[in-house]
Amino acid sequence: MIIKKLLLPKMDLINLGLFGLFIGTFLSATLLPFPSDLLLIGVYEGGFPIIPSLIIATIGNFLGGITNYVIGYKGHTDKLVTMFKLNEQKLDKWEHKLNRWGIWLGLFSWVPFVGDPMVAALGFFRVKFVPLSFLMLIGKFLRYLILTFFFVEGLDIYLP
Repeated sequence: MIIKKLLLPKMDLINLGLFGLFIGTFLSATLLPFPSDLLLIGVYEGGFPIIPSLIIATIGNFLGGITNYVIGYKGHTDKLVTMFKLNEQKLDKWEHKLNRWGIWLGLFSWVPFVGDPMVAALGFFRVKFVPLSFLMLIGKFLRYLILTFFFVEGLDIYLP
């Protein structure tokens, strides 16, 4: 019964086609857990073209990641600093580290359970937006491209 409840929203999104794919991949990149890989495969199985589906999934997931960045960026308040007992010295230390190599974490923003909060933290520490977003876009595209490649290759193996 729990599995049915988890799969039903994905089925509804698949029925919405490419628009549903966009919504689902966007939501999966926000702080809401949602397996966009299954959704993308479901759209392929529904007969939608691979290239547009790949592009829409990437754009939706990318924009969801940007939303996390903005949430972290806007969340940089004294209240949060006080709540998590962060002193200026700790904040400066982490901000310096993340400004130095933090943009490269954008390549891994797609990693389940870790990538979304990581991007929000990068926003909190005000890591440079443009290079970070570029690397996020590359990472998310490569994720879906590899998934698509294995899906298509799997079809070639099992179809006559």
